[in-house]
Amino acid sequence: MPDGADGPSWSDIADWYDKLLTAGSGPHEHAIECLDRLLPDIDETTDALDVACGQGIAARHLADLGATVTGTDFSASMLDNARRHAAATGHDIEWVACNAERLEPFRDASFDLVTCQLALMDIPDLDAALGSIRRVMRPGASFVFVIGHPVFLTPGARLAQREGDGYDVTVAGYLNEHFWRSSNPEGVRRAGNYHRTMATYLTALANAGLRIVEAEELGATGRLAEDRPAYVDVPMFLSARAVPI
Repeated sequence: MPDGADGPSWSDIADWYDKLLTAGSGPHEHAIECLDRLLPDIDETTDALDVACGQGIAARHLADLGATVTGTDFSASMLDNARRHAAATGHDIEWVACNAERLEPFRDASFDLVTCQLALMDIPDLDAALGSIRRVMRPGASFVFVIGHPVFLTPGARLAQREGDGYDVTVAGYLNEHFWRSSNPEGVRRAGNYHRTMATYLTALANAGLRIVEAEELGATGRLAEDRPAYVDVPMFLSARAVPI
């Protein structure tokens, strides 16, 4: 489904999204923590590519760790905000507009590290994106990604607080892979999301020539734990590090 068909595109909500993150977003801060825990050692020799970088929150984090960073996104509006933030904070990051399914501006074996934070589930052709990511990875490189949890952050998942303590989770329609939009008019997912099963992600990684060496389902901490305590015990995200086979 093309970006924006029958609803707002990521470009349409780019400024709203930027304001959300700038004001402080528990889920996005938690996603950075999930990413950070699985990153390999980084220094000034590390060439990193942040795929579907949005307004640049993860790319700036990689630059703070010392990497030489390129951020790429298909949305010009998202990249405009990324450039603005980088200019204001003094981050020296290259921003490139391109499709994550092809990554056509980048040569084979160009990067020591590729990241993708909260975006694989927004990309229509997962196999093409992972194949392109594998293509631009050098031998020994790492691909670190964070996605909405395929089980617990689905259109059919519901959290309900128990009497006393804790939360119960019900999941419906898990095997029904499809594109969906949140009905929340102020929700990030109103721009659309591809629900895929865990098996689909694992198979796509293997077919792309990538092997998971670490994976984590981290309970909420910090702002997210305060704002949405259900996610202290139920993981909002799945994160993993994969390497070329």
